[in-house]
Amino acid sequence: IEKQKFVYVMNRDAANKLTISSPLEAHKSETLIFSVVGVDVGFDNPVFAMIEMEYTEADQDPSGEAAQDVEKKLTYYELD
Repeated sequence: IEKQKFVYVMNRDAANKLTISSPLEAHKSETLIFSVVGVDVGFDNPVFAMIEMEYTEADQDPSGEAAQDVEKKLTYYELD
């Protein structure tokens, strides 16, 4: 399981060569990610949609009941 997330912005320079930015940190603790997709926003800032589950309460409950109530959430992230 990955504990750290990094985002790389990819662009084209004046010579039409692909350039990749330095990594940007996008960490979120105690969260499992099931899926990540890029959202087509034209020329606006890049947007990514993720299906996530926060497991903080489920991890601290020894009975396992909290794990049954955990919900997955659709989250959008926008790069500036």
